[in-house]
Amino acid sequence: MKKSSLAIAVVAALAIAYPAASWVTGKRLETKLSQINTSEVLFSKFKIVKQNYTRGVFSSTQESTIEFSYADIFPATPATPASFQEPEAGTAGTASEPAEAAPDMMPIIKPIQIQIINRITHGPIPGIAAIGAGKIDTEFVLDPATVAEIKKIFGDKKFLELQTVLNYGGGGTVKMNSPAVNTVVGIRQDKLNWKGLNLEFGFDAAYKKLKFDFNAPGMDLVSSDGSTTMNLGAIKMNGDAERAYMDGILYVGTSKASISSISFSNKLAPNAGFNLKDVLLESNTTRKNDLFDSALKMGIQQIQINNTDFGSFHYDYSLQNLHGPSFNQIFNALYAMDRKNLTPEKMEEIQVSFKKHGGELLKYQPVLSLDRLSLTGKSGEFKASGKLLFVDVKPEDLENPILLLAKLESKADVTLAESLVQELVNGTQTEPEARNMMLGMFKTSIEPYEVQGYIVRNGGNLSSQVLWKNGKLTINGKAYPATAGAEMGAQPAVEMK
Repeated sequence: MKKSSLAIAVVAALAIAYPAASWVTGKRLETKLSQINTSEVLFSKFKIVKQNYTRGVFSSTQESTIEFSYADIFPATPATPASFQEPEAGTAGTASEPAEAAPDMMPIIKPIQIQIINRITHGPIPGIAAIGAGKIDTEFVLDPATVAEIKKIFGDKKFLELQTVLNYGGGGTVKMNSPAVNTVVGIRQDKLNWKGLNLEFGFDAAYKKLKFDFNAPGMDLVSSDGSTTMNLGAIKMNGDAERAYMDGILYVGTSKASISSISFSNKLAPNAGFNLKDVLLESNTTRKNDLFDSALKMGIQQIQINNTDFGSFHYDYSLQNLHGPSFNQIFNALYAMDRKNLTPEKMEEIQVSFKKHGGELLKYQPVLSLDRLSLTGKSGEFKASGKLLFVDVKPEDLENPILLLAKLESKADVTLAESLVQELVNGTQTEPEARNMMLGMFKTSIEPYEVQGYIVRNGGNLSSQVLWKNGKLTINGKAYPATAGAEMGAQPAVEMK
């Protein structure tokens, strides 16, 4: 066979095979996209109110209205008190004869409905973009008033583009971006320089493994008269996570978010404003068998208020020895709670479950730890650390909160440099009288505690150690509140286990 004849045969075969492959792929996509898997915890609280799917050979269109309720997502949220609800016609009581609260009260926030249009290009090569099961371009249907407001900012540009590429093996990648705009907003025509954003989010077929990368260069907002300026620097977020249990929300992995700067200034105000640099947030969750450790670190590397530098701020805390199976069972019980049909029998069943799994969780002595809380200035520092745990909890302790409280142990250490207090007051108060008043109030407030030994002075540093153990609270080894026969001198603090 001649090469030209062979090429024609191949092209002909592809011309016949590709539409068939695209049709089969489209059919599979319709089955997958036409239903939300309510057994999947991430989607179990969403409801499809209306849906229309129009399938073609190479492309399809899916129009959906999805509803979710705040009360369903947060089932423990109380309903609106009857006194704050608008009574229905014919059922309201008079001022002297109040209407009885209905057993099925409306939630504070009504269910929210979102209209979505998915324009789907079928694989194997969706839109000549890549090899995959399909490519989805998503559009959110907004009301005319909202569209008009968005157009004032973005003009004819799409304010948000959302595209998903689905893999044949399941899973896929979501890409979202918003364009940069330089425009004016509001009644006063303030100047806005929005520098856009990009998000890429990857997931596997079971939504077990997730990965995300977000980048937004920032934003500048200047008032029309130039007196007020707000700046938001580059925002970056990235991370990966793997779900520990398919019916829960406990993930193992790391994430990091940062904002290069946040600042605000008003030339007409007596203070010059503030400037924060390198705002950081990091998390890390690890697993060893059934026990999980999770740590969160937050910090601001440089704080400037009224043109005065105040150093850095850090807030780090962690949770150790969290028993994953017990936590997951408690989460599932809470998430499945339907407060509209919460009968006494169901409530008793939930309480039994909480006691069972709560006791198992406490058996492993989880520790909630404040690893670092600090504000560091030029002349001194405030710092605090502490931890809280339950020790030797027995199943019967969960029947009596008093017994459980006796098993709680907590310890905290706090240190404050007086020079830092003066630095903060001097930097935030422009009037001498205000400075003197605030410094005087600080001195007056701590003097009684120094006298009783609850605050110990070491040069210019003030410190306290707070301990809760065996159902008793002590500060620097002294009972709090003070007892009549207690000595005024501070005693060595008892070390916690």
